[in-house]
Amino acid sequence: MKFELKRNCLAQVVALALCGAFVTTAHAAPTVITDGAGTAATIADAGYFSSATALGLSFMGREFVNHGTWASNWSLNANGASVGIADEVTGSNPFSASVLGSGSNVVILGSFKSGWSFLETVSIPTSGHVAVQIQLTNHTGHTANNVQWGVGFDPDQGVPAGLGFGTTNVINATGLGASVTATSLDGWSVTLHNTTSASAFTINPYVGEDCCSPVDPALMLAAAQAPGSYGFGDYSINLAYDLGSIANHNSVTFGYEYIMAVPEPETYAMLLAGLGLVGFSARRRRII
Repeated sequence: MKFELKRNCLAQVVALALCGAFVTTAHAAPTVITDGAGTAATIADAGYFSSATALGLSFMGREFVNHGTWASNWSLNANGASVGIADEVTGSNPFSASVLGSGSNVVILGSFKSGWSFLETVSIPTSGHVAVQIQLTNHTGHTANNVQWGVGFDPDQGVPAGLGFGTTNVINATGLGASVTATSLDGWSVTLHNTTSASAFTINPYVGEDCCSPVDPALMLAAAQAPGSYGFGDYSINLAYDLGSIANHNSVTFGYEYIMAVPEPETYAMLLAGLGLVGFSARRRRII
């Protein structure tokens, strides 16, 4: 996806802090998009995955969110203050937003009270993929410095199968190829993957140590987690974007994608066999 960012060379550098202030507005009915072949997402007026239906984010009949403490959460920091957080559980909606959707595409258009406009497009480009493109525009009347964006969610695809909230969480890569994957005990996986093509800013994947961790881009960028496994637990998976400076009336465009996958038949058989052996071993120890 194309990235557009115009910089003001006289911009001052300021510290960022997440204030966590919410502005809640009336909610429109959520919009369900689907490809008709097993991929579906229900989008609320704030742009996050909604729990209004069983298809908040689903693939081949398996729900991937809405079983934990929060389904999807965004934050944006600029010039030392939080611009807003959208949180499915609390119903927080920092936008005066309207939703248009049909088929496999939905568009959310809104604005923050603090002078930012927001255009989000959610689509299903192919089976198992839900793509998001964000266009963020500065209308604050001044240059915004050190703008940071965070996106993340608590994947719970093991819950419908009776396997609990835990997932195995792996950061696959950083930078332009940034992605992080969560896999349930039966092999169903979801990957949050950057699709932005420009290298003008930093992109860090992040595994939250707590499933309820807020999506704080400053924290995630500072953590600079490296590729590798971050263990099994009820954790969140996230991406943090350092967007730099955005001059007044200028925009930045970036994107990411949720990729859901089912295990290969042989992998699924091995997983079931492994779970069976674990259960047999535990039972044998009790008998002995």
